[in-house]
Amino acid sequence: MERRRTILLACAAIAGAAMLCGCSKTEGGMHLSGAIQFGMASRGGQSTKTVYGDDVEKNNKKYQALNWAEGDVVTIASPQAVVQNDPNAAHASNYVISQVTATGVPSRAKVVNEAANGLMWLDNIDTYDFYGIYPKHQTGLITLTQNGAVEATIPEEQTNEASEKTKKSKDESVTYTVYEPDMNYAFMIGALKSFKPKSNTQIVPLRFYPAFTAFEFNVSSQDDPIEITEIQLEAQGSDVLSGTFSTNAADSTLASVNASGKKTATLKTTTEKQTEVDGETVTEVTGVGVTATEGASFTLFTLPKDNTQALKLRVTSKDGDATKTSYVMLTYAKEGKDLDAETTHAAKTPVVFKAGHKYRINMLKLPSSQWKITISVHLEPWETGEETVIYI
Repeated sequence: MERRRTILLACAAIAGAAMLCGCSKTEGGMHLSGAIQFGMASRGGQSTKTVYGDDVEKNNKKYQALNWAEGDVVTIASPQAVVQNDPNAAHASNYVISQVTATGVPSRAKVVNEAANGLMWLDNIDTYDFYGIYPKHQTGLITLTQNGAVEATIPEEQTNEASEKTKKSKDESVTYTVYEPDMNYAFMIGALKSFKPKSNTQIVPLRFYPAFTAFEFNVSSQDDPIEITEIQLEAQGSDVLSGTFSTNAADSTLASVNASGKKTATLKTTTEKQTEVDGETVTEVTGVGVTATEGASFTLFTLPKDNTQALKLRVTSKDGDATKTSYVMLTYAKEGKDLDAETTHAAKTPVVFKAGHKYRINMLKLPSSQWKITISVHLEPWETGEETVIYI
């Protein structure tokens, strides 16, 4: 399968609250002061932003729109720059997308400082390092130090919200209702090292890369209606799928990720409704119903680290008052090309899901009368191809 890199480029610089000061020549070179302006970008073949957009067909190729959302906030830090008027000389500031001007391919937005003051150029400093994270620095979710150290947590248990979006299977025999994930866990990291500004109005081109792995499951029934209550991935051996990971914002390849946590990542697909019955409160738990023609599309986030052994996919459904669990090991059925189309595999070997990618498992059919599930078509990664520029 061919690969497509997707790049997001900011059309507008981040506006500083203070007036930009001028610059003058000194013996050490350019004398700079004033607010630093950033041109944010999101880069990576399987990267995402805070809203998954629709699939778009252009030139007989498939793209997925990577749409910014108003209110998205990133944190940018630098060991050299400081926040204007901060008495504690903080080295990090937040920047917010104030207006989305276009969605789809391309996607555009305007950005401003979240607070009154942002990072500043300093006198007599020639070279700067910049580090960024999405979403913004928040203890317990994702944090960033001035030297680029990142720590983030992906929960073991996740939920999706039903949306008004629907999509068709490839043969159009199944219509899927799209359930949206919590994009706060679609972590992004970025860095620009050894940057030498030529003027105090120069825009800093800070690019962001995905720091998570995503699985999209498109599920329907082979026969009778089924009520799904849970979808779970389980790792084997020393692999982990949820918990805490650490890396550096400059590591766009995620090669340095150190992860610890649980072997499972679970997507709960139930809702609770309380009603009064004979004066008592009764809680009714309802799953997501699917049929042979009406399915559901779910997304689960996992830690950004390649698996070394096969993942087990479990789907739990209601069977009257009881529940049952169907499962399948995610291994290759026969010898052939890997998902990256660059290496080969033998039969029954694990499918390796690369960190920072999004994968679709299409045509996942659940039999109502059996205990094992089958994947009707091969697993495929997010479709990618030649480089495409998306301006935001």
